[in-house]
Amino acid sequence: MNFSKTLLQSIWNSKYIRIILIVCILLIVGLVILTLYLDYDIEVSISEVLSIDVNTQSSMPLRKELYGFNTNMMSGDYGYLDDDFIALTKVLKPKTLRFPGGTVGNFYHWNIAGFRQDEMNSTLSTQLNKRNRGNYVKLQKRRDGIISFDDFMKLCQDLQITPIVVVNLWTGNPDESAAWVSYSMEKGYKINHWELGNEYYLPHYVKKFRTADIYMNEAKKHALAMKKVNPDIKVSVCATPVAFHKEGFLIKSVQRKWDEKLANYSAPSSTDWYDAFSVHVYAYKAVKDVEIDTMRRYLFGWIHYECEEAMTYYQDLFPDKEMWITEWNIANPANRVANTQLHAMYVGDFFLKLLSYPIITHANFHVITGPGKGFPVFSRITPVNSKTFWKYGGEPESDYGDTIRRTVHSAFQLIGEVFAESDTQYSITTANMPQLVGKLDYENKQIPGVQIQAIGNSQTIYLMVSNRTAADYIPEFMIDGKKINKDAVYRYVANDNISATNGGNAEMEGSGKIEVEIQEWRGNVNKLRIPKNSFGTIEVRL
Repeated sequence: MNFSKTLLQSIWNSKYIRIILIVCILLIVGLVILTLYLDYDIEVSISEVLSIDVNTQSSMPLRKELYGFNTNMMSGDYGYLDDDFIALTKVLKPKTLRFPGGTVGNFYHWNIAGFRQDEMNSTLSTQLNKRNRGNYVKLQKRRDGIISFDDFMKLCQDLQITPIVVVNLWTGNPDESAAWVSYSMEKGYKINHWELGNEYYLPHYVKKFRTADIYMNEAKKHALAMKKVNPDIKVSVCATPVAFHKEGFLIKSVQRKWDEKLANYSAPSSTDWYDAFSVHVYAYKAVKDVEIDTMRRYLFGWIHYECEEAMTYYQDLFPDKEMWITEWNIANPANRVANTQLHAMYVGDFFLKLLSYPIITHANFHVITGPGKGFPVFSRITPVNSKTFWKYGGEPESDYGDTIRRTVHSAFQLIGEVFAESDTQYSITTANMPQLVGKLDYENKQIPGVQIQAIGNSQTIYLMVSNRTAADYIPEFMIDGKKINKDAVYRYVANDNISATNGGNAEMEGSGKIEVEIQEWRGNVNKLRIPKNSFGTIEVRL
């Protein structure tokens, strides 16, 4: 006993032993404190209860035609009846498709199912002329120069898709447009939506459309000729996107004057001959040298603030017309966000914004397919091409020629699944909304951290949820003020890394790997968690 006591006393009297013991004790205490802190921090990140109340007594018919895509097949990478094109489009379940695309519609002649070579160099844009010439050559080699309207309509009929068609006011004429309507009726094609050209307010087209008056005079000739054949069709004129970009709005007085002339056009009579105005909406800040989280805080700030102001502008100008957003996406395929998890989140979030404006009756994402990684929903895997202003390719050489689903494909698949089952949109209220702090143009501004819309039918509610933030949330679901206790199916895309890609993006070499794809959770709705960096749909049976 004395020996043990003496030994312990000797050990304690050692300076170095005392230091080691004290350090060990401090480390243990520190680990305990750290563990408690981490547990607290984790709890904080998911402890906020987001209250969501769906009001089934306040509803409107679901505008199915908000869910569509722009097609642009002039590069010839795909044809409308190619097996892989049909298969991937079928999975998306689109309600509308736009033909023959955007800009290419200004050069397309339906009666030859293609283009005239001498018209490929007809604009004032060197870049556009070069692109047209290059795509013309590709189409000749790959598809004998043909983009078939009948193939497009067969796809629409087979998949029960509503078509929207762009007529050629640049190199076409009113008789050609009217004959197109007549041919469609003879074939039994149900086409109610026609656009009177594409983006003629751009300086590319000044040689013919120097002012909005000149454009409207020509547009009216086409419209009256077409409606003489079929009085039931709707036609849309080209408005500018200037209101969606405050910086541009302040300096682009030409575009503002163009819109004002469209709204107040009275020569030679009234504006009764057109039914809608088309606007193309892109998030224009394509900044490459910033952190992607900064782009998150810019993009969702733009959706929250800029879209609201823009819609006031268009509703004031065109109070009695439908609004068609026939192209929308991020801007510039070289965008830092292109083909990332953030891109998938963005398209889901912007789509929810479309649902919030009754004036918008038609919308098409740009573009369902095409070369590269920036804009398409799916595309061919190709080698890097240094001649383009964004980077094609980057995937393994062994995969060249194969089709890859880009990140937005999963988000759109989720939208397509619930749109196919729904006929009604319900009003929704939220409480305890988390906030996201903006960056760039929205520095330090508060942005709602979650956006939600509710659609469904008499038996099922589908909640479409965009979590813009890097934190998880506990949802508390109510229907007509009553908390529900039901099973739910939650399908979503989420990733801890918002830079995750499907085959790389414009800045990063790809691996061909699919990092962004649909996940599924099933269980009682009260045990559900909405993960960070996510877009998804929650199915609850009534």
